[in-house]
Amino acid sequence: MDEATDNNPHLQIMITWIPGHSEIEGNEKADKEAKKAAKNSTAGRLFTHRPLRSARAMRIKTEAQKQWLNVWNSNTTTAHALRRITKTEGSKVGTKFYNRFSNRKSATTLARLRTGHCGLKQYQYRFNLVDSPFCECGEGKETVEHYLLECILHAAARNELRKKVTIGEMRLDLLLGDPKLAKHTVDFIATTKGLDI
Repeated sequence: MDEATDNNPHLQIMITWIPGHSEIEGNEKADKEAKKAAKNSTAGRLFTHRPLRSARAMRIKTEAQKQWLNVWNSNTTTAHALRRITKTEGSKVGTKFYNRFSNRKSATTLARLRTGHCGLKQYQYRFNLVDSPFCECGEGKETVEHYLLECILHAAARNELRKKVTIGEMRLDLLLGDPKLAKHTVDFIATTKGLDI
């Protein structure tokens, strides 16, 4: 108070005593209800308002993720390649994986390789789009694994990839599961240019 009067010499402060809520009907009733609520925490009515839209959206998303995980974990007869990739330590899934890539084309290409649903002959043969599932190199079926790790037609590009990721990391689950390594896989795909994904 001294500081206020020092800074404002024309300020006048008057202190007045005001009686409490005693003998005022509305205040007495409010005091009685407050004491009742303090003694019995369940005395209040239940919250009847609808939850916020953002809370509902978060709840729906959480429930959808639980449901998806349940289906994914219970049905192990599908997506063998993707399951093997995602079980690897350090592997990322969903947005944790795909958001690390600067353009949509890279993310799409990796998604197709991870699932095996791509322009390689093994996949196209399943739908009678090509006459044979075998690679032009003559060394085996043109699968994702063959394309990335074995095909002699891409040996030079693979050597560059190997320099970037080391020999121990030249595994399908790492090249398509670890975002740091998958960036080099994208470079390999761009260099080979023959992959119609």
